[in-house]
Amino acid sequence: MPKETEVLALFFQSTSTPEKSPQLKYLENLATGKLVHMRDGNITLYKRERSKQWQMRFRLYDKKWHRVSTGYEDLEYAKKKAGDIYDRARFMEELGLPPLNKRFDSAAEATKVELQSDLDNGVGKKIYVDYISVIDNYLTPFFGKKHLTNINHQDIAEYEVWRAEKMKRKLMHSTMMTHFSAYNRVFDLAIKRGWLSDKHPVPRLGTKGEKSTPRPAFTRKEIDYLLEFLKTWSQGGKTQEAHLGRLLLRDYIEILMATGMRHGTEAFNIQWRHLEWHTDKSVRYLRIWVSGKTGPRWLIARHEAVPVIERLKSRFTEWDHLTLDQLLEEKSDEFLWRHPNGERPYDFVSSFKWLMKDSGLLLSTTGAKRTMYSFRHTYATFSLVEWGMDIHTLAKQMGTSVQMLERFYSKLTATLAAEKLAG
Repeated sequence: MPKETEVLALFFQSTSTPEKSPQLKYLENLATGKLVHMRDGNITLYKRERSKQWQMRFRLYDKKWHRVSTGYEDLEYAKKKAGDIYDRARFMEELGLPPLNKRFDSAAEATKVELQSDLDNGVGKKIYVDYISVIDNYLTPFFGKKHLTNINHQDIAEYEVWRAEKMKRKLMHSTMMTHFSAYNRVFDLAIKRGWLSDKHPVPRLGTKGEKSTPRPAFTRKEIDYLLEFLKTWSQGGKTQEAHLGRLLLRDYIEILMATGMRHGTEAFNIQWRHLEWHTDKSVRYLRIWVSGKTGPRWLIARHEAVPVIERLKSRFTEWDHLTLDQLLEEKSDEFLWRHPNGERPYDFVSSFKWLMKDSGLLLSTTGAKRTMYSFRHTYATFSLVEWGMDIHTLAKQMGTSVQMLERFYSKLTATLAAEKLAG
């Protein structure tokens, strides 16, 4: 008489139901030897569809299931390995330590998945792209095969030497902060998932780099030329997609110049509901709600922003029957920066680089490359020098501190003070 498991196996082979319940699948796997239980059911060995190696899941006193590969295809070897892993995990649990000692690359890969998921769902920040790049190009190549609990201060020192040789330049403070944050996210995720004890001392990366300098601003002559150049340049583009991108870039630049808001998360995520009118002393101003690096705030746009908003509205035929006032009252949750077909550009960085090359303004007079942040720097410079804005008001408008402005624009403020003192 065949064994019970053999009978079950024959039964399942003859069963041709299109969809099997989880209970039926479990019994089938148990009967066909695809599931093996050990240690009173606290260890389960199983095989994935595309792997020949036995995997194990085990349960400790915390009643949580933990999963790991045994690394073996042979069942007897896998059983022995599973027993060793389980015994070590119980010992670690009694000491108050994580039951599994994960490698850095496992935690790094999980961190990348989490960051990319946030980006795909529209809740991630632009900096997440940089974090993923740092993990791929620097952290994983160096720390990847090291276990999280074994990384020490000597490893950090060696990493910083290796990174400097790889980059072949002195790191700016902002770059070092990006590496610091990406590294911390890997360890934070490991702690969150129970791969590392929150009591384990984590050696940290250094953050002391070259002092940051403001992006090169445009002079008054250069910005006037650029805004005029954009009128013609925005009508070009070899494809319809490129043409629409140029039109939107022109609007984006003019809004940056009219507000001083941060390029990226702060400016890119504005919705129509974030715009409203603000009246003071019978004068109407456009007010914009932004949220970014330093939290949410209202800012007041210069009057030249209004024609830009009108231009953005005019590209959507579904709003032809509405005045701008009526549209703002509707509090639409549509994004400001989108094409007539509803699609949003990924960003404006590539288009901006082409604009700078075509306009001949890529480099400042000192040879420094201009970036999108050059418009924020230009706004701050014009506010202090041309528009007579006091530094406290400017700090509130730009979502920064007076100390930060004084640090970057100390020469300008000193010149202004000299002019006032000299009469």
